[in-house]
Amino acid sequence: MVFEDAYNVSSRRIFPWPEAVAEPGWGGGWVDVAPGETSTAHSHDENEMFFITDGSGLMRIGEETRRVTAGETVFIPPFQDHDLTNDTAGRLRFVTVWWGGAEAVAAERARWAAEFGITGAAAAADAGLSAGAAADAGPSAGGVADAGLSAGAGVPAGAGAEVAP
Repeated sequence: MVFEDAYNVSSRRIFPWPEAVAEPGWGGGWVDVAPGETSTAHSHDENEMFFITDGSGLMRIGEETRRVTAGETVFIPPFQDHDLTNDTAGRLRFVTVWWGGAEAVAAERARWAAEFGITGAAAAADAGLSAGAAADAGPSAGGVADAGLSAGAGVPAGAGAEVAP
């Protein structure tokens, strides 16, 4: 694990060897939130899921906060500000997986354009991108999650993230 100042967590990417193994259209990692600490609040354009493997803490997505414990899964939709607080004296560990977002979509479109021999502005147009968008699809924030929590009762479908046992 390596401490990531930007997110105030320790983590290890699932695919940490870009020179040997190409990362698929999704990213992921093991993440620890230290006792008494909170991950840095952030949002991004990817979908994200947290699989809580050890400990418990307070998951905040948007204006909603819920306790999460080992064995639970949290879904965080794109563009939702979120953080996770370890309010215990023990370890809080989770696996995060994120997918989608502009970078992943642009990479997938470029792969298909190359496979079918489409180049330049034509490739961008055929992939549904403007020429500028194809060039500007820079890296996404990636990392911890974004959405809203809903454990079920009283929460409208699609209103936020899901927490599942």
